[in-house]
Amino acid sequence: MENNVSHALYILQEPVQYMALSFMALMYIIKIRQMLKKPIPPEKAELKGDRVTGAVESLANVLKPWSMESTRNNMFFYAEFMIFHIAVALTIGATFFIPLVPSLMTPAVSKVFMLFMGLAFLIGLRRIHRRLTVPEIKIISSPDDYFAISLMTVFFAVGFIAMWMWISGSPDTGWMWIFFLLTTFFLLYVPFSKISHYILYPFGRVNFGRTFGGRGVIHRDVKKQTWNPK
Repeated sequence: MENNVSHALYILQEPVQYMALSFMALMYIIKIRQMLKKPIPPEKAELKGDRVTGAVESLANVLKPWSMESTRNNMFFYAEFMIFHIAVALTIGATFFIPLVPSLMTPAVSKVFMLFMGLAFLIGLRRIHRRLTVPEIKIISSPDDYFAISLMTVFFAVGFIAMWMWISGSPDTGWMWIFFLLTTFFLLYVPFSKISHYILYPFGRVNFGRTFGGRGVIHRDVKKQTWNPK
């Protein structure tokens, strides 16, 4: 498919997007450098295990839902989690694939993107409802939480419609403008919001894994190639 758009939309799709992405990358570099400068709390416990093994195990925990009680007892919640985050990557990715490699965004591929966007939209609505109705979640929810999940939900809906217009052969529509404007805002906003938790996640998991791996709580049995608690 071709991306025949006006010069104004081209400016938004490419130069503006590149600048927003560069800004986000710069903010993350600054944030990561600040975190790397922070000293690691000294470990006073006796070294009984492998810290590297513990860090790897801890990082991989998100891919092993059976290892956490919350997801082991509710695989539907884990499926929601995976679909939502895949949809985030695909929705933002679409705003780069469309102008850069439009031939990739065939109707079949676009429909896969739309499937994830549609499911993520429904998941977003469910998460908003839970934040408003579940006391345990409502009490810890901040304005940024409500704004972020609402923004994401709208983003998926707009992306779904924009992709539909793309498949229909209308790449230069008001929906496409809104889609790219939302992405630009997203790239500028995310580094300062809780959505940037995916940058903080590896640091927290590595520190957790090093601590408990070193204490021997996480131990790898090399012969059996299994992970056993000690």
